[in-house]
Order: sequence, then structure tokens, then C-alpha cells
Amino acid sequence: MSAASTALHSPVQPFASGWLPLSGGHRLYYEQRGLAAGIPVLILHGGPGSGCSPLMAGFFDPELYRVILLDQRGAGKSRPAGGCEENTTPALIDDIEVLRRHLEIDRWLVMGGSWGATLGILYAAAHPGQLSGLLLRNPFLARAADLEWFFGGARQHHPEAWQHWAALGAPEAPGAMLPWLAECFRSAPPSALAEHVTAWHVWECALARTPSRALNSADIDALHLRYRLQLHYFRQACFIAEGGVLAAAERIATVNMPIHVVQGLADHVCPASATAMLLENLPNAGCTRVEGVGHDPYAPAMQAATLGLVESFAALGRFAP
Repeated sequence: MSAASTALHSPVQPFASGWLPLSGGHRLYYEQRGLAAGIPVLILHGGPGSGCSPLMAGFFDPELYRVILLDQRGAGKSRPAGGCEENTTPALIDDIEVLRRHLEIDRWLVMGGSWGATLGILYAAAHPGQLSGLLLRNPFLARAADLEWFFGGARQHHPEAWQHWAALGAPEAPGAMLPWLAECFRSAPPSALAEHVTAWHVWECALARTPSRALNSADIDALHLRYRLQLHYFRQACFIAEGGVLAAAERIATVNMPIHVVQGLADHVCPASATAMLLENLPNAGCTRVEGVGHDPYAPAMQAATLGLVESFAALGRFAP
């Protein structure tokens, strides 16, 4: 890996962007950056509902890659913002393929972190012939155990952050947190809802090992939309059968495709133990384990590892950490 690979590439303006009309009244926003004739790569953002950032394109040399940023249904610049109607995981997988055909791309590298890694695995299993490679960061397996861990199970590891939930009356019984949150988001007055959004933000940052910040009204509104969409997914087990991500991984294990996982070992949103289980179903996948890093893709060590993998893919057509 070259010395330059420790810093993100300088941002470039999109050379194309647009909205795709889809079912349920959704309009899917996408943009393309870098080299129009370059190596196509699709970036799948986390969440659900987080949306893409131009910063994500910085992992890819704009003189080598054609970078496609996609805001999933209800997220980012896609419309309606926070829309839950006909917003399911199978729909998101179909949307990816619709976009690939719209852009007339034969095969593309797919990169996703957290929930984006979930979608990357499911998309690869549904359309293995359309991928030139799969790069995953801190993957989320979307099992009942993963949701239970995030919504309360990790409180013994983060008691200070949990106190923000406890002060609002959060239940501690297994499985009780999500129904309670859904009711709060449905019926709480705006002032109380802001407290719930803030508590969620503090909790999420604690598990991610990233600093939380003071939220202004615009932050509250944006996070409210995102968390409401997440509740829509999490209350329905992410519209994925129990163990469905692991089963999808097992299906793509036999496909001749470069696959690599980057895992921050300090992450408590998507713990390393889940990635170890995923790798049992992907025996041919490579893995880079990054010490002292949580869920943040831009932590220096995580950033350097990802940049090196992307650089090697451009040079070799495979991942060489």
C-alpha cells in the first residue's frame, strides 16, 4: 500500500446524478463520481436510513473508479424522506438491480458497511453474476440476537449511555425495548421525542465507540426520520428470515468472486463475534481485523485498511491486504 493510501482521495463533483421512480411513490437518488469509464463500484450505506455521504467516495481513486452513491428508499435525498410505504429489504435489493440496469453496468464492485454489508451479501446471493467483488465492513447479520444486543443487551458494557434510556423509562426485559420505542415514536409529543432521539444517538455512539455530539433542531429532525425508518425495519426483523444473511453468505461462498471483510475489533454495534460466524460461511473470504477501532469507517486505522484493499483491487482485480 502506498503512503498516499492513508488519506482519503480529494472530493470531486458528481459527473451525473438523478432520481429513479420506483414502486410505492419512491424516487431513488443516485450520483456518480470519478471516471465515467473507470471501474464501477456501488457504495451501500448503513442504517437502515442513514443515506450516503460524498466522503464515502473518497475511498476510491477518481482517476480509476466510477463511484456510484445510492440513497436507499426513504434515506438521504431519496423521496419521500423517511417513507416506510413499500420499503422492505427485498425492495432495496430489487432497487440495486434496477439501478445497475439503468446505468448499463455489466458488473460492479459492491462495498457496504454495517446494514450496507447486509444488503451487499443479500444482493450478491440474488445476483452473483453482476458483481466483480464484494467488500464488507463490520457486517450486520440481522438476527434476533443482533437486535436484542443493540436494544438493551449491551447495557452492562455501557451503563452510562444506558442511563439516558433508563431516565426515559426504557424496559430492560428481553425483547421489550423495540415495542416500547415504537410506541414512543408513535405517540410522544415533540419535546419528549427529542429526548428519545438524543438518547438513541448517545447510545448508538457509545456502542460504535465514537463521540456523541450536542444535537440542534435540524439534527433532531434528521435523526427522527432515520430512527423511525430503522424502527420500521427492526420491528419486522429487517424483513429477513432468521439466519437469512448467513444462508445468503453460504450461497455466495461457491461463487468465483473476491470477497473481503474489514472488522473493527472494538465495535459493539456489529461485534467481531458476528463477523467470525459470517466467515465460517465464507471460507474463501479474506478478513482484516483492525485493533482498537469500533464502527467508524473513518477511524485512521480502518480508513487505511480500506484504502489499501481498494487500491489492490484496482491493480490486481482482487483484495490483497
